[in-house]
Amino acid sequence: MENKRDGLSKRKKNLVNWFKSPTNLLFLAILILAFGIRLYYFSLTMNQPLWWDEAEYMSTAKGFAGITENTYSVSLNRLPGFPFLVSLFYTVGIGDEAVLRFFLSLIPSLIVIILMYFVLISLYSDKKIALISTAIFTVLWEHVFYSNRFHTENLSLIFELLAIFVLFRVYLKNQDFYFIKSRHAFLWIALFSVICILFRSANMVFIPVMIFFLIAVNFYRIPKKFKALSAISLAIVIIIGFSMMVFLSHKFEFVHQFYRYDFSLPWSTLSVFYGFYQSLVPFIPSILFYVFILGVATVLGGIIIFPEGLRRLNKNVDDNSYKADVFNLILIAGFLFFFLFMLRPSAFEYRWFFAFLPGMLAFTARGLTRIGDFLKTLLNSRQLAYIVIIILLVFGLYTQLQHSDMIVKDKLKSYQEVKDSGLWIKERTSPNDIVISSSQTQLAYYSERKIYNLNNFDSEENFTKFVMDNKPKYLVLSVFEPHPSWSYDWPQKNNESATPVQAYFADEARTKPVLVIYQINSA
Repeated sequence: MENKRDGLSKRKKNLVNWFKSPTNLLFLAILILAFGIRLYYFSLTMNQPLWWDEAEYMSTAKGFAGITENTYSVSLNRLPGFPFLVSLFYTVGIGDEAVLRFFLSLIPSLIVIILMYFVLISLYSDKKIALISTAIFTVLWEHVFYSNRFHTENLSLIFELLAIFVLFRVYLKNQDFYFIKSRHAFLWIALFSVICILFRSANMVFIPVMIFFLIAVNFYRIPKKFKALSAISLAIVIIIGFSMMVFLSHKFEFVHQFYRYDFSLPWSTLSVFYGFYQSLVPFIPSILFYVFILGVATVLGGIIIFPEGLRRLNKNVDDNSYKADVFNLILIAGFLFFFLFMLRPSAFEYRWFFAFLPGMLAFTARGLTRIGDFLKTLLNSRQLAYIVIIILLVFGLYTQLQHSDMIVKDKLKSYQEVKDSGLWIKERTSPNDIVISSSQTQLAYYSERKIYNLNNFDSEENFTKFVMDNKPKYLVLSVFEPHPSWSYDWPQKNNESATPVQAYFADEARTKPVLVIYQINSA
C-alpha cells in the first residue's frame, strides 16, 4: 500500500512540475488553440457533402460492413486500412456522419499535432523548434481544411510520426520508452511504417527513406576495408530496383499507378512549399515561405561548408539535431523524387505532401530561430530578438488562418446537389434498384443502392442495350463529373423512356440546372 502511495505521489509531483515549465504551458496553449479552431470548423462542416474520393472510402466501408453491395472496383491505389476502420463503426451500429467525422477526422488531426510536437522534441534539443513548428501546423491551411474530411492523410501521418519517434527517441538513443524496448525498436519502426502505408499507399516512399537513413547512421559499423564495396553494392541494388520498377510498370497496372514512365516530368510540383505558405492577405508577404527557404539554406550550407560534420551521423550523441536535419532532408527529397520522377502527376493536391511536414515545419522553425540568433547578436538583446520572431510568426500564422477560413467556408456546399439527389433516390427506391450516374461513389454512399458509372459505357448503343436488359430505375445527369458526350442528349432522344422527375439548380430563378434525375420507364 505504501509503495502504491509513493508511486501516486511521484506521478502527482511530476504532473505539477510539468505544468511549471513555460515550454509545456506554451504547448498546452497551442493545443487548446488547435482544438478550438478545429471544433469551430467542425460545427460548420459536420454534415458537409462528401467528395468523390471521400465517398469511395465510405461506400467501400459500407460494403465491408454488409450495408451495401458496391458495383464498382475500388481504385488500385486505395488500400483497405481506412475503409476497414470505418466499417468497424458501422458494424457496431455507429453510422451518424457527424459522429464518424468527429472520431475519424477531427480527433486524428489533433493527435498528429500532439505527435508532431513530441517527435520534434525527440529530433531537436532546442524546444523552440518544436513549439514554432507545432504552432504553424495548428493553423496550416491545408491541414485545417482536411481536419474535417474523410481522408487518409492524418491517420497515415499518425503512424509515420510514431515510427520517427521510435527511431529518434528509442533506437538512436538506445533507451527504452515505457513498453517499447530499444532491442525491439526495429520491429516497432517496421510495424508503424507498414500501418502508415495501409492507410495511404503513396506513403510507401517513407520506407525507403527510413532504410536510407538507417544505412547512413549505421555505415560506420562496416569495416573500413568493406566500405567502398558496400557503397557500390548499395548503388547497384538501387539501380536494379529502379530498373525492376520500369519493367513491372510496363506489365502491371498497379505498378503503373506509382511509376508513370510515359508521363512528362511535373516541375510545377516544386511549388508545393510556396503553396503551403502562400499568403492571401494583400499587405502581408509569404513570410513563412521565405523563412523556410532560409532554414533549408542554413542546413544545406552547414553541410556544404563543413562536410566533415557528416561524421556526426555515426556518433552516439545525446543531441540528435544534426541527424535530425539529415533525416528531414532525406524525407523531403524522397517524396519530391517520388512525385517528380515516379508518380508524375499532371496536377497535385497539397495534402499529398503531408508526409514530409516534419521536415518542412522543422526547417521553417530553423529559419526563424536563425533570424533570432542573428538579431540577438546584432542588437545585443535576447528580448528584442524574441519580439521580432514572435511578430514574424504571428503575421505568418494570421495568413494561414485567413486562408483556412476562406477555403473551408468556400467549399461547405460543394457537391450539395449530389448529396441531396442521393438521399432523394434512397427514399424512393428499394435495395435492388439500379441507378446510373457519373457521380458513382457519392450516390453509392448516400443512396446505398447499386450505382453504375455512366462513363463505363463506351457508346450510346451499349448504354441503351444495358437499359433494356437491366431496367435501371433512374438516370442522373449533372455538371459535377465528366460525362460521355452523347449522354446529355440521350433523354431527349428517348423521351418516352426517360422522364425528368427531380432537378437541382444553380440559381434561385431555377433557370440553370446542375443536376437532373430521370426516371427510366422500362417497357
